[in-house]
Amino acid sequence: MLSQLYSWLQNVVCYFLLLTVVMNLLPNDSYKKYIRYYMGLLLILTFLTPIFQMTDMQEKIESYISDFEGFEIQKENWEKKAEDWEQRWKKEAEVLKGQEAEP
Repeated sequence: MLSQLYSWLQNVVCYFLLLTVVMNLLPNDSYKKYIRYYMGLLLILTFLTPIFQMTDMQEKIESYISDFEGFEIQKENWEKKAEDWEQRWKKEAEVLKGQEAEP
């Protein structure tokens, strides 16, 4: 338990060091609002990490991510099938083009 607390505290300190370095390296203020937004999201995740670990939510989230990646692979397969079908359809349309049926 103490090692987990130490690890969490170490992550928070690293977060603030990273935030300070990034904010000081930006050349102008135009990007600061975007950096603050994403760093805020990262801060929320940093603070919620111990809760995820205690409730085994981390395993559930990882399983959801792996399921989502499976859906991405299926999507790519369907897109490939659609492209193949469209190419075959265009070839068949070219063959039929110019041929008229007489009643």
